[in-house]
Amino acid sequence: MNTFTFGALTFTVTDGGIVALTKYYGFDNTERLNNPRALAFMELDVAGGTSSGSYRMGSSLETAKLRYVRHDIKENVLTIVQKSDSFEVTSCFTRYDDTNAIRVKHLIKNISDEKVCLEAATSLRLRFGNKLEEDKNAYFFHKFNNSRYTEAHPDVRSLNDLGFQWENGTFFVSNVGNASAYLSLPQGIVENRRDGEFLMFQIESYTSWVYQIDPAFNLHLSGFNARHHSWNKYLAPGESYETATVAIAGGKTLNSVLAEMTSYRRHIKPKSKADEKLPAIYNEYMHYSWDDPNAERVKLTAPFVAKAGCKYYVVDCGWHDSKEITGPMGMYPKFGTWFEDLTRFPDGIRAVTEYVRSLGMKFGLWIGPEVVGVDNEKMLSYYGDDCFFIRNGKKIRHGTGYLLDFRNKKVYDYMSKTLDRMIDEYGCDYIKYDGCPNPGCGTELDSTSLGDGLEKAYEAFLNWTIDAMHRHPDVIFEDCYGGGNRMDYKALSIFHLISTSDQTDYLTYPYISANVAASVLPEQAAVWSYPVGIDVYNKAPGPGVNELVSKERVIMNMINSLLGRIHLASRIHLLDEEKQTLIKEGIEVYDRITPDKLKASPYLPKGYAAYGDTFVASGLKTDSRVYLALWNLKGERHIHLPLPEIKVKDIKVIYPEKMETKFTFDSSSITIDFTEDIQARFFEITL
Repeated sequence: MNTFTFGALTFTVTDGGIVALTKYYGFDNTERLNNPRALAFMELDVAGGTSSGSYRMGSSLETAKLRYVRHDIKENVLTIVQKSDSFEVTSCFTRYDDTNAIRVKHLIKNISDEKVCLEAATSLRLRFGNKLEEDKNAYFFHKFNNSRYTEAHPDVRSLNDLGFQWENGTFFVSNVGNASAYLSLPQGIVENRRDGEFLMFQIESYTSWVYQIDPAFNLHLSGFNARHHSWNKYLAPGESYETATVAIAGGKTLNSVLAEMTSYRRHIKPKSKADEKLPAIYNEYMHYSWDDPNAERVKLTAPFVAKAGCKYYVVDCGWHDSKEITGPMGMYPKFGTWFEDLTRFPDGIRAVTEYVRSLGMKFGLWIGPEVVGVDNEKMLSYYGDDCFFIRNGKKIRHGTGYLLDFRNKKVYDYMSKTLDRMIDEYGCDYIKYDGCPNPGCGTELDSTSLGDGLEKAYEAFLNWTIDAMHRHPDVIFEDCYGGGNRMDYKALSIFHLISTSDQTDYLTYPYISANVAASVLPEQAAVWSYPVGIDVYNKAPGPGVNELVSKERVIMNMINSLLGRIHLASRIHLLDEEKQTLIKEGIEVYDRITPDKLKASPYLPKGYAAYGDTFVASGLKTDSRVYLALWNLKGERHIHLPLPEIKVKDIKVIYPEKMETKFTFDSSSITIDFTEDIQARFFEITL
């Protein structure tokens, strides 16, 4: 046998030429080498194969035919080559100097003389645990639920609670369609509470994916496959297919494994001079314009936004369609033309852009580039059916729109001209994408399967985006899908930042704010702050709003966004000078902590926040300090919070700095006495 190590991974090549992954992080499978095939680190299968009709992913005979050819380590990249009579599999493992995380992908090449049909191509298979009766209560799985308005919500359960009472138990989470984080995030954590080990993974997919735990304690991580995604992939002789990329990291605590994955994510995020200082953003959509922007509103609000310290002013949905069709869902069936509406902007959007720039800010616009409304007869006629996702010979309709296929040159060119016009003519320095129509499994057009069509179409869409970003390197691109339904690291390796939610209740947002750094880098996580909610505006439109908005409400809204990327919103111009000063102070604190935010990792002193918690705590940690947000949500006012894994030298309130806050601390805890039932404070802890 031959053994070699790469970072946290140890591989063993048996005398029979089978490559087994025997050790990774704190997990050791050496004793199971009597069955080395059970330790294969990836799986593939073909039509008619042994796993194609199974209700769960498992070992396939096609994988068992693979034999070791060679491996090579050059700097931080390990390459392993395996072959069978039909396939050559080149596996690439990448490690980084400042994290134990490892990135994995495979290139599967047909080396036979016949066309083959792939039905499964698992990106990573990891064996953990041993005997069901011993380990079903020792192992816990962290699933990250991501329902709309309640995004980034971890759910931690033992394998026993997940249904592993008997040998046929299986747990899987599958995503289908173009919303990569619809209902669940493409990540998870396996926790061994007996030995104190954490294994975190993420699947980097913009579309469909699946992960599974089987009763033999195998964790399978995969992009598309036949069972879950109506997918297959025909490979002619000499053709190849690259699997979805996945990443894994290990740690001894929740905070430590999150830190390792956070460091890895910084290696793959896009670099941008325009975004490197994390400029504060104002977007007038939430609790203000909604779908009804206009030039007068921008000119009224922009001076207050500039005074508050925001660097970008963004106009969201509605700039492109007439007021005549504004109403409940009124404009959505008309989407897809993407020219400025002169009834809303009589002098054109460029005039508004120049006004915003005169105040020292940059300007941005929203767009839904993937959709054409069902009633936009002009664009439907222009494109033709072959420009859209097709299933069973018909355009796939989702709600009020049809989904464009960016493999079609007519689509690619029209939407490229649209973005260029928004940037070059209208003067945008910020583009916010939004996506809503979901095609389900995919499209049959120019595809061997629906899933194959989805995969190829979204490869084209992302390439179109990358081309636009190359043409406009000084523009910031935000991704969104009805809130946080695209929080994945395929998206976040391309886009500068991403929407975390469309949650409209500032008292619910703390649960998202507290948890989201486990899933998205703080510098990429866009979080709304809307001190003047529609609830108070409807009670007293105009100047009367100020009396209904308390200082504590302003403070909590700002603290909600301090751990991420500020997206200020709402009618802040209706607030008095004292409350506007609190907004400005919050943005000043945000700007001041940016250098630390760019190198910080999540710090969860009491673990994840759960919906309904009356006390929420979350922070960001560097080597020398912790920034800690504490929220009281109608709970006990006297709170004692242990601060594990750090040694405290000093603690001070940095927002709001001048309002009284009663607290004490020692080297390992903080005790705070809130003065109100709904209240938040932001601390700086020196280590």
